[in-house]
Amino acid sequence: MSHDNRITENSAIYQYLFKLNFMLYFTKPVIRHIVEFIIAAVQKGYSGTVTDIVNLSFAHCHRTTFGKFLSQGVWNIEYAWRAIRREVIRIIYQLSQPIKVLCL
Repeated sequence: MSHDNRITENSAIYQYLFKLNFMLYFTKPVIRHIVEFIIAAVQKGYSGTVTDIVNLSFAHCHRTTFGKFLSQGVWNIEYAWRAIRREVIRIIYQLSQPIKVLCL
């Protein structure tokens, strides 16, 4: 059984990141890592480790690649937080009720 996981730019995850305008502020490799983080975080068995991210997202790289990305990567995390907060507020107003948020 192949564990090859192909997430194309037409996938729902990429489309959602497009909607949040992440493509304007982050490079393709950063977007790919963000997608791999999302995939791993929603898998059964995820405990928050870099090794889990590599194993559960079926990333084709060594765990140190993600470690370097997190510790030495140059990317605007503040933009990501602002975009996510804006989207959460939009959903709250759209639904007219509180929403539940999973904090990892």
